[in-house]
Amino acid sequence: MLALLLMSSKCGKEPVPEPPRPEAEQTVYDYAYGSHPQQRMDVYIPYGVRDTMALIVMVHGGSWYGGDRSMFSPWFEYERAQQRFALINVDYRLDTPETAPIPMQTDDIAAAIEAVRRDFHLPAKRIAMAGGSAGGHLATYYAYKYDTQHDVKVVIDYVGPVDFTDPQYHTPGHWSWIFSGIEYIFGVPYEGHEDYYREVSPYYHVSAQSPPTIMFYGGQDTLVPYTQGERLHRRLDEFQVENQYYFYPNSGHIFNREDGLDAFNKAEIFMLQHLRNAQ
Repeated sequence: MLALLLMSSKCGKEPVPEPPRPEAEQTVYDYAYGSHPQQRMDVYIPYGVRDTMALIVMVHGGSWYGGDRSMFSPWFEYERAQQRFALINVDYRLDTPETAPIPMQTDDIAAAIEAVRRDFHLPAKRIAMAGGSAGGHLATYYAYKYDTQHDVKVVIDYVGPVDFTDPQYHTPGHWSWIFSGIEYIFGVPYEGHEDYYREVSPYYHVSAQSPPTIMFYGGQDTLVPYTQGERLHRRLDEFQVENQYYFYPNSGHIFNREDGLDAFNKAEIFMLQHLRNAQ
């Protein structure tokens, strides 16, 4: 009887699953996440357990038709040296007369994240999106519209165009001239197509579920009006989304050294807070 009891006790026990094992550090430059020559990215994953590791996604600017990931290379290397988070610094397909930025470029961001999950076995359930200029538009647009699983926990927006219906863009003079370039790039005139420009504006996709956002804009910027940051700040406040807006009156589209360092430090603090606290 004792033997039978011991045997039944052993049979009834469920095997205890092994805890996730840390994996080796990886750095891969110029990784192809798609078949197009511009679908490339730099990848860094620190030593550790990948199941719970946070991921920073860096999205360069260049007016949707130019630029490359070298814009974020210094930050990529800084974060790589810290060995805290996984990183991807993404190139995406650039706009041409035959293509439009949306949804092509947001599709590429999604494909890059999916490649990290598939090829590097990183679930990426805690994501920071960081973008500058056109990359700021793409980062906020992706986070507010396409991140339906709410994996993005924080957004960092440097001088991104976020509301194409901003009256500043449609006042005769310099800003209307700038907007004519946006019309050319997107291939759609504003007049008669206002709904299209609302659709591609991150501003109109803000909801109470949008991730915390930090924004930086310059008073001397001649490419993106600082009113873009003001408008997004107010919109996020309306939905009670945590956000911080910083205005640098003496900086242009590229910040001076003092303002750039200040913005970087503020972005780091905001990002660390929300990546570490996110579930």
